[in-house]
Amino acid sequence: MKIPFIALFLCLAPIISQGAGFVVDHTSTDLSVIPDTWITKAKADLHIIYKHTSHGSQLISGMKALRDFPDYGGKYAWTDSSEGDETALSLDDRAFKSPYPDLSQGDGDPDGDGIANWAEQTYDILVDPDYYHVNVFLWSWCNIAGHDIPRYLHSMEWLIGLFGKGGSHARAAEHPVQFVFITGHANGGGENDSSDAQNRLIREHCRTHGRILFDFADIENYDPDNNYFLDKRVTDALYYDKNGSHDANWASEYLVRHPGGELYRITKGEGSYSGVQSCAHSSGPDNDAYLNCTLKGRAAWYLFARLAGWNPDNGGGTGGGGTTGGSSAGITVVPVTALLLR
Repeated sequence: MKIPFIALFLCLAPIISQGAGFVVDHTSTDLSVIPDTWITKAKADLHIIYKHTSHGSQLISGMKALRDFPDYGGKYAWTDSSEGDETALSLDDRAFKSPYPDLSQGDGDPDGDGIANWAEQTYDILVDPDYYHVNVFLWSWCNIAGHDIPRYLHSMEWLIGLFGKGGSHARAAEHPVQFVFITGHANGGGENDSSDAQNRLIREHCRTHGRILFDFADIENYDPDNNYFLDKRVTDALYYDKNGSHDANWASEYLVRHPGGELYRITKGEGSYSGVQSCAHSSGPDNDAYLNCTLKGRAAWYLFARLAGWNPDNGGGTGGGGTTGGSSAGITVVPVTALLLR
């Protein structure tokens, strides 16, 4: 049901800024740096809803492989539900039925209030007491090209202003929600193309306002050896220009350089473990680009540890996140030109 809104301008409508925020990107795929206590805390504390279509499923494919990888012994267990116990992370994959399955298909604004359809649906879910246990919400893009990024950013800030720590909605006092910004996959045109230009707007907003960002595209732009490929027109399947066309794949090249390494074994499998079973839009030669999903699954767990309160820049302690245990002290305000409140 639509609720009337009012526009409050610069001096009346600050954005709530909680902590310093953080970015999860290609530098966030090494799980060995995360203390086990923070993986345990993520499983105990977080109740996540994740909405996506095929590209967004890459996180889920990677998480399934990590869950099943024998060397990890069930450490990265998760359950496809926003409710669960402390033995497995609660992540409701795709969650509720919706006419807006992802950000790309839900960024319309038919009523002209400046809030995207996907955000309206998020509002309806979060005001329902049956969902008061949910404390993390993440939507992902299909193809980000051509979509209204200012509306996306505005809609995210509207939700944070309502349901984040210090938010204006009643549930925020006892049941605050962490919202994760996200970039869109590479489109193969290189720097400042139809996806990169959009992604830069999101990154800048998150830097300016101290937001949480899962930099989906950045994980495609670099291989695990930190070689950069966006300037070589990398695609979402990790192909890039080596001799003037998309004729090489950085995942294949990485796996050749690191045979038998952990990333190789997670991706390709060994013994009774079958490796990554699928990776939407990222097959590549011999399914080598399934490495894309392995890395994004790892980055997802890095994100969850951060959301639970882990801060690698603070000696492994709390700060810069955390629904229950993380730092939210020192809430400040960052002015914007307008904010819509329900």
